[in-house]
Amino acid sequence: MTPLKDLLSKYKIEHSAIPSFNIDSFEIYQAVEAAVADTELPCLVQLSANEDSFIQAERLFMLVRKANADGLPLYLNMDHGQDLPRLLQLAKLGFDMVHFDGSKLEYTDNLIAATNFISQVKSINPDIIVEVEFNKINLVDKGVSSASYTSPDQAHEFMTKTHADLLAVSIGNLHGVKANLPEIIDLSRFQEIINQLPQTSFTLHGGSGIQPELVAAAIKMGIVKININTDLRLQFRHSLEKDLQTNQSEKIYDYFAPAIKDVQSIIKHKLLAFYRP
Repeated sequence: MTPLKDLLSKYKIEHSAIPSFNIDSFEIYQAVEAAVADTELPCLVQLSANEDSFIQAERLFMLVRKANADGLPLYLNMDHGQDLPRLLQLAKLGFDMVHFDGSKLEYTDNLIAATNFISQVKSINPDIIVEVEFNKINLVDKGVSSASYTSPDQAHEFMTKTHADLLAVSIGNLHGVKANLPEIIDLSRFQEIINQLPQTSFTLHGGSGIQPELVAAAIKMGIVKININTDLRLQFRHSLEKDLQTNQSEKIYDYFAPAIKDVQSIIKHKLLAFYRP
């Protein structure tokens, strides 16, 4: 399997992006694995801290490595990690990527912490991908303001001093989805960031609620990784609620199987939409 570092470099040249799917449950993982088998396209599977507590990253690691042995191009990431010992633990375990989210810290404190952490984690695994974040990307309910956008000058300083591999940009993207409220990302601000960091690769968080044409434009400009979570959660819930109204079976898999298939369709669509060779 192609190392993640090489894959991201290839995607940057090709103007493609790898989707990164949060794993809430084994059923979501099954949907991801099936979609990857269908398309033969790579993706990241990842956990946030709450998902790690619920599932445990070590269990997901074993599932992914089995899939790798079967020829499926799945990669592992720890998303929005703030517990540095846990991130180092997962780097030692063999995760392909970790995301250090220091956005709750003051900028200077984040810069120092990220620099020290990256030096430490790269000594464990020089090939591990490290994503950083210094602007807090809000939940959709809190809305967005231009004051929260990534500063091009700060982006240049942060990436130059930390030697991180990926920068999570804040350009109007939000975590979550709100009905009838599509997110508008500021591509002109993104271009200003790119002008400062032409060799850097970028991540777009909150990919579920952004209009497809804006996602496509961001990929063309330099986004190489897009996080998808809420789309999967909403579809799973909708499918399960619908089936519970008509299905009288006592077998759990009779309820979960249709939901997994519906989520698989969304994942397959994202895989194909983000791949633009």
